[in-house]
Amino acid sequence: MKHPLVKEILYTRTEIAQRSQELALEIDQHYQSQDVVENTILIVGILKGCVPFMAEILNHITYECETDYMVMSSYKGGVKASGDPKIVLDINTNVKNRHILIAEDVIDSGLTLEFVKNYFYTRGAKDVKIITLVDKPTKRAVDLVPDWTGFKVGDEFLIGFGLDYEERLRNLPYVATCDIAKLKDWKW
Repeated sequence: MKHPLVKEILYTRTEIAQRSQELALEIDQHYQSQDVVENTILIVGILKGCVPFMAEILNHITYECETDYMVMSSYKGGVKASGDPKIVLDINTNVKNRHILIAEDVIDSGLTLEFVKNYFYTRGAKDVKIITLVDKPTKRAVDLVPDWTGFKVGDEFLIGFGLDYEERLRNLPYVATCDIAKLKDWKW
C-alpha cells in the first residue's frame, strides 16, 4: 500500500532486489581480480540509511567480506544537507592496507562520501570504493563518482528503502518521491 506522503513509486522492492543482484555480481568480479589482503573486503555502511540496501547487497555478494558501520552527520533534519560532514560514530575495524567498500543509500552533494573516502585513505586504506542505491549527479558539489550505482535520479526528494524524512519512512519497501507539499501541514 502506498504511503500518503508518496507522490510516485520510482523503484519497487523487486526492482531493487534485481538491481542489487546485478551489482553484487559486478562487485564479486571486481574483487576477484584484485590483490585483496586475506581475500576479504571491508564493507562499511553509512548509518542509518544504508541498512536496507546494504542488507540486500550482502544477500548477494559471494566474495568474502567483513562489515562495519559509521554514523555521519550532514543533515540537520528537513530536506537539505548542511554541507559540513562530521563523524558521529567511527568504525572499530583497522583499515590499514584494506580494500573498503562504502555502502550508502543516496549520494547528493557528495561531500560526506568524499570526506569519508579521504578519511579512510589517511588511515592507510589500500583502496576505497563506493556503492550507492541512488545517485543524484545533478546535486554534486564535488568531483565524486560512485563505483557502483543502483539507480540515477534527478533532484527529487526521496523516501523509502532507507531514505528518510526526519528519520521516518525508511521502512517503506520501495524508493519513492515524497510529496513535499504535504509536509508543511503533515501530522504524524
